[in-house]
Amino acid sequence: MLLFLMIAKGVTAQSGSSFTLRDCIEYALQNNITIRQSEAAVENSDNLLNQSKAQRLPSVTGFMSGNGNTGRNVDPFTNGIVTQTIGTNNMGVGLNLPVYQGNRLKNAVERDKLSLEATMTDVQTQKNNIALQVAVAYLNVLSAEDLIEVSQKQLEVTRLQYDRTRKLIDGGALPETNLFDLDAQKANDELALVNAENSRESAFLALKRTMNAPLEMMFSVVKSEVPDPQMLAQEASSSSIYQTALSFLPEVRAGKIRMNAADRNIAIARSLGHPTISLSTNWGTAYSSVAKRAGTITTSSRQIPISAEFQGQTVPVTINWPETSYTMENIPYFNQLGNNQNLSFGLSLNVPIFNRFNTKYQTQAAQIQKKQVDLQNKATEIQIKQNIDQAYIDMLNARKKYSATLAQAEALNKAFVAAEKRYNAGAGTFVDYNLAKTNLDRANTNLVIAKYDYIFRTKVLDFYQNKPLEF
Repeated sequence: MLLFLMIAKGVTAQSGSSFTLRDCIEYALQNNITIRQSEAAVENSDNLLNQSKAQRLPSVTGFMSGNGNTGRNVDPFTNGIVTQTIGTNNMGVGLNLPVYQGNRLKNAVERDKLSLEATMTDVQTQKNNIALQVAVAYLNVLSAEDLIEVSQKQLEVTRLQYDRTRKLIDGGALPETNLFDLDAQKANDELALVNAENSRESAFLALKRTMNAPLEMMFSVVKSEVPDPQMLAQEASSSSIYQTALSFLPEVRAGKIRMNAADRNIAIARSLGHPTISLSTNWGTAYSSVAKRAGTITTSSRQIPISAEFQGQTVPVTINWPETSYTMENIPYFNQLGNNQNLSFGLSLNVPIFNRFNTKYQTQAAQIQKKQVDLQNKATEIQIKQNIDQAYIDMLNARKKYSATLAQAEALNKAFVAAEKRYNAGAGTFVDYNLAKTNLDRANTNLVIAKYDYIFRTKVLDFYQNKPLEF
């Protein structure tokens, strides 16, 4: 199951569009080249499955031949020796049906079904990876926009202080040099705002790359309601998250499917030593240019004089002897094809006695392949465990960093308010005021970074717990 909530198919990118996280993920899934390659692999696996299924069907072969022979030849019609030119034409249809192949064909179909299922599962793995990458890039854009807001607030504070200081200077309460210091501070804040805007552009570019969107495509991201980091709690342990991940991650399921496919390969290899039975039938007919048959029949009589003795006397007698004559004519082409038909049936049994140890080595190769699949599955599970452990530690560190940064920002905000009041009252120097503001600005920036870092680390663990990626 895909781990991320998607909107319906058909997301279109138009200038000025506002994209939610779901929109960005869906766009990436539709346009990512890696996913298209995985889907092409699915098509190839489906084609291989159809080929395996077709192997169980009978094979039908038709043939037709024409030959001409000159000189001393055998008349194929009478099997007599003739010295003349003979033309022959043979045609027929043969059918062969595998009856028993040691379950080789059945296992091949089952193996390719499993391979197709594993390949389809690989697509889900790719989609999950792409979705997580888009989520990271999306959070970076939100973080960059929050940093712009921080920079704008910092600049606004400086501008307000600038206006307040000018009024105090005009009233003679402060020297004009204080305004020069604020000019420099305002320039620094404006530069910080420009840098924040540039960071946002870079974050948008990274998001477009992850989505495989063109650079000229203009869109904005919807300002999602990012959860309060203080409300995010990760109660599950690293080990329990790992067990949950093993139960649903598509790469784990694909590994199990490939183990079953490897078992089918072993069965196919062993079947090479089994007897095979096949059924065949053939129909054929032939034509010969020298084939002849009796043509016109003519009946006549011929008088034959004979004599006989009767009572000592010779008596002449005439006998009318019937004679039949006929002419030979060629048998027409289609008549020969109809008369010369023959049909045969056959059942063959092949028993392998010695096949140069082919069965042995093919079986060993299939067993080694299964061992490789098993090792790859273990490596995948180890990698998942390491990723979860690292993500869990990163989450704990990010949470501690956010808590510390939040406390620092709150403390520095109080210090800045106090320094601002002293400065406005003329009791504090600009150096003290500027130091307090700089420290607060830095703390607010760090707080935004720590906030999104902690949120991201939490969402990574949600990913491994089969929770939808949404804000």
